Amino acid sequence: MRRRTLGITAVSAAALGAAAACGSDDGDSAGGDTPEFSGELVIWADETRTPVLKEFVKNFEQEVGVKVTVEEHVETLREDFLAAAEQGQGPDILVGAHDWSGQLAADGVVVPVTLSDEQKASLNETAVKAFTVDGNIYGVAYAMENIGLIRNTDLVPDAPVTFEELVAAGKAAGTQEVLTVETGVDGNAYNAYPLFSSFGGYLFKDDGTGTLDPTDVGVDSPGGIAAFEKFAELGKDGVLKTTIDATNTIPFFVEGKTALLISGPWALTDVQSAGLNYEVTAIPGFEGQGPCSPFLGVQGFYVSATAANAVFAQEFVTNYVLTEDLQLKLAEAGGRLPALTAAAEAFAADNADVQGFALAGENGVPMPNIPAMNAVWEPFGRAQADAIDQAATGEEAATTAAQAIRDAVASS
Repeated sequence: MRRRTLGITAVSAAALGAAAACGSDDGDSAGGDTPEFSGELVIWADETRTPVLKEFVKNFEQEVGVKVTVEEHVETLREDFLAAAEQGQGPDILVGAHDWSGQLAADGVVVPVTLSDEQKASLNETAVKAFTVDGNIYGVAYAMENIGLIRNTDLVPDAPVTFEELVAAGKAAGTQEVLTVETGVDGNAYNAYPLFSSFGGYLFKDDGTGTLDPTDVGVDSPGGIAAFEKFAELGKDGVLKTTIDATNTIPFFVEGKTALLISGPWALTDVQSAGLNYEVTAIPGFEGQGPCSPFLGVQGFYVSATAANAVFAQEFVTNYVLTEDLQLKLAEAGGRLPALTAAAEAFAADNADVQGFALAGENGVPMPNIPAMNAVWEPFGRAQADAIDQAATGEEAATTAAQAIRDAVASS
């Protein structure tokens, strides 16, 4: 793609004055009425992105003349940001997941970003859609991820075409477990969703434009009930287990206790370290049903509503983030497919793993970014676990979860 100039000329003298108006209040301006521009941007990110950003913001500092400080926040990044924003504090820029955008926009703690038609066209269309709330784009995407099927090719040479074939291959492999997919005693809606979607289940109705209706819950739709009945069947057959959780899902695959693992790019470091022969492919749908549609997670850069240097923050996220160089470096650090199309093509060119996850995500859908999604995780997970453990029938589990979600949405 055409590189964009990041020189100080990209920000006019008028913009500098605007930035000064909302900048630091340290020091006096020449006229005494406007605070002196601090010349600094503060970015909050997690432990994966922080080291890469610290290295690569040096170019921005040199070209634009703005000091950039990157602060690492582990595990509680969103919570820390919300708490700070409520006090009118916090960073200029937040690096986080797209599904935060609904809550952040509703709370008024982030502001829309302005992308040209050329910039939007340079990004994966789904990545742009993921950060869109009520017609406004609230984040500039840089990476995409989804789960897929990781297969030990020594034990299962051929990729299964249907989930029934997957189960048969897992049993024929003679391993301790047919399959490992993180579930746990409380269930796991994120990992369950691909199987749920194969039957036509949905969480919230999409009006066809990507806008979701939180009052139209589809967990107990005919497809949703059929999916929960399948969870119960697979639980009874020992294919899905609530004893498979975050502590053993990947280790069991690495140790040869299963030939089939449903997980994401984060699993590959351990798999590769074990020296296994493996392949990443799509999670197959059930025979006679639709494809599995995993959630697509998109990472991006938000501009805080309390940004001290709002103009320069916008310059950073709309121009610097959309450079192939930065997106490739972030991809190399996190192992995720870049959102920028040119960077994605370059990153995937000789990388079978990236290509596999990309194919696995072809039928994926962005994780819902509306605040009502917060009402889904717990009841859906508990219902899934109950169905797997035979504590409820599939229909009972789906109905109970759907009502709990409706009640939570109505009271929010």
